[in-house]
Amino acid sequence: MNSCPDNKILEIEGLSKDYKGQPILENIHLELKEEEFVTLLGPSGCGKSTLFNLIAGLITPKTGTILLKGEDVTGQTGRVSYMHQKDLLLPWRDVIGNGAVPLEIRGHSKEDARREVADSLAVFGLDGHGHKYPSQLSGGMRQRVSLLRTTMFSKEIMLLDEPFGGLDAMTRFAMQQYLLKVLKEIRGSVIFITHDIEEAVFLSDRIYVMKGAPARIVDEVRVPLEKPRKPEILSLPEFHALREYILKQLEE
Repeated sequence: MNSCPDNKILEIEGLSKDYKGQPILENIHLELKEEEFVTLLGPSGCGKSTLFNLIAGLITPKTGTILLKGEDVTGQTGRVSYMHQKDLLLPWRDVIGNGAVPLEIRGHSKEDARREVADSLAVFGLDGHGHKYPSQLSGGMRQRVSLLRTTMFSKEIMLLDEPFGGLDAMTRFAMQQYLLKVLKEIRGSVIFITHDIEEAVFLSDRIYVMKGAPARIVDEVRVPLEKPRKPEILSLPEFHALREYILKQLEE
């Protein structure tokens, strides 16, 4: 997945947020380019999900602006897709039916929506599973369905909030590799939340390190490791050097 260095699709400028008079986020600046994978990395509770809610327009900032391709979309909903850690699948709908929800909300007929989702199953490794229900799927498969549903809303900007946090270590690593493969095929752009340094380094083109109270971005780390990323990358000196550098930023 090659990013386009001059093609910014999302810019956040001077974003701050208070809650009940207490500052949560302070002077946040970041950007996302087309087909880029950017991670927000920081300890639990430092305001990463609050920042996602601001980008998604679910809450409004105290100060600052959110620009989508140069247009001010601060406080507007429906402009980005959002995938939570919990898959939030509807138990009474099969895989295709769950994937079709965003299309139906946007006015597609049920038949057209199901047809579009069915045509995408193979990309997400869900071929042959379209008529299964969530209760019949493993945790990893449920997250694949959740990702499929997210892309049906928008591939342009996807907010992924610790989507693999509830999975066991082996399934989690398999899903990380799967995610990079899917993004390369659909040419999606992602902002990803995690507090796992290795996950951030393995997945990202750039990492914004957040910490503090109120939370600030204390560093922007570029990840020059070659893509596609394979398991062997975890043993490279460059990988370990990046991990140690970021750990030091979080500890200072």
